[in-house]
Amino acid sequence: MSTALVVVAKDQILAITQDVFAAMIDGGEVLITERAGAAGEFVDPVCAWVDMTVAALGLGARAVVRTETAAAHELTRALLMMDASEFVGPEDLADAFGELANVVGGNVKSLLAAPAVLSLPTVAAHAPELGAGQFLQDLTLDWRGHILVVSLWMLG
Repeated sequence: MSTALVVVAKDQILAITQDVFAAMIDGGEVLITERAGAAGEFVDPVCAWVDMTVAALGLGARAVVRTETAAAHELTRALLMMDASEFVGPEDLADAFGELANVVGGNVKSLLAAPAVLSLPTVAAHAPELGAGQFLQDLTLDWRGHILVVSLWMLG
């Protein structure tokens, strides 16, 4: 399996994430930055991911965005322009956090070495095990005091 299909640098993922957050969540401001060190395990995690498939090659990639549920609720409120005290239901969380992964993943897809098809986003407590998948990289981020991680995997 060749990782040449998925040659996406951390600085590219950072730029994508900063652009997405500025455009969709933070009113044009860049409030998300790279965080030094690993994120560690999340106590109450939520993950959203999209797969990018190059059918002709039988290869692809997965972009995963993960954070604590409290941070995902705050992101949902910001994206859906809800009040800070407003309840975030499971449907709103899935829609908003899934859309965030969809847009980040779609931008990563544009950097792949071959045209790919983007899956619909999936939101769950944990991303599924990838079996034959190959971990490529994590980017740990800080957004308004919350930790987020964007991971990229090669799918075989």
